[in-house]
Amino acid sequence: MRNKTKKEFKEYNDYQDRPFGLKWGTAFALDELTQAIEKNKRKALKIIKPLPQMNRYEIDNILQTAFLKTKAVSIQLNEKDSHGNLYESIEGKFSGYANATHLYIENEPIPWESIRNIKII
Repeated sequence: MRNKTKKEFKEYNDYQDRPFGLKWGTAFALDELTQAIEKNKRKALKIIKPLPQMNRYEIDNILQTAFLKTKAVSIQLNEKDSHGNLYESIEGKFSGYANATHLYIENEPIPWESIRNIKII
């Protein structure tokens, strides 16, 4: 039979435990955490009101003006998320490139039939 030695804890590396009752602090800075929570809350509660539906002629006129004056546009789409809310408007410059099915805002294709409203910003 083996001889067992008594288990003793010996201080090493000058480690000192915290003198107060809090053993583990939060992994996040409290300010950053509350800011992130508030940002998510604002985003979740944001209601985007639908703008009037425009026809193709009205959309073309605004795109032509924006292209000639090199202005950015804001496009509201008819698409909704899984909760039934409209998506944020797409903003960017119209380079003048379009075809029968799409127009392109900063090289991103947008289907003509998805456009609800467009305005110059």
